Amino acid sequence: MARPHLTETEIQSFRSEASEAALSMIGEDGVSQLSLRRLAKRLGCSYAKPYTYFRDKEHLLDAVRGRAFGHLADYMTAALAAPPSGPFGAPYLQFAFDHPEAFRLMFELRQEYMSPETREAQARAWKACTQAFHDAVAAGVLEGDPELIAHVAWAALHGLASLALANQLYLGKSVEEVAEGLEAVMDGFRPLHARGGAKWLS
Repeated sequence: MARPHLTETEIQSFRSEASEAALSMIGEDGVSQLSLRRLAKRLGCSYAKPYTYFRDKEHLLDAVRGRAFGHLADYMTAALAAPPSGPFGAPYLQFAFDHPEAFRLMFELRQEYMSPETREAQARAWKACTQAFHDAVAAGVLEGDPELIAHVAWAALHGLASLALANQLYLGKSVEEVAEGLEAVMDGFRPLHARGGAKWLS
């Protein structure tokens, strides 16, 4: 029997629902436990249905990854609209700690394939994560290339998040203490007259 013709809206609707469900499954059981058959059971549909929308697990993981990047973009955008609080990079760190499996999928699991949709979500997340650095340079709070500053901050914060998630911070300093210390790294990008001043990003 021929497959029914699906509209683009129907395809995108199911992919969105399925990738969100798969993201929840990854959060509960990890990437290794995800499969198209288990996803079908979660959605209450036939085992064959997910294969109509995803070629294989790699294709499904790409969609889930895009979903996770979209959530990070929304999370960081909302955080920047709220009053600053907590140590340096607190919103990024909190996202990692609230969604550890999604965080690992986004940044640690090697994937050969990335769809244009996922690349777009990734770019939107990066823009949301780096907007504060662009604003700080424009306001004269920081000096230099905002993209380079953002990469330096990201490397430091991502390393801290990864160490914490792997339970490797066992040498006497907490996440909060290390995050506070990262202000000193950013101090190098401040104008000379402003170094050692108030915190500028949380």
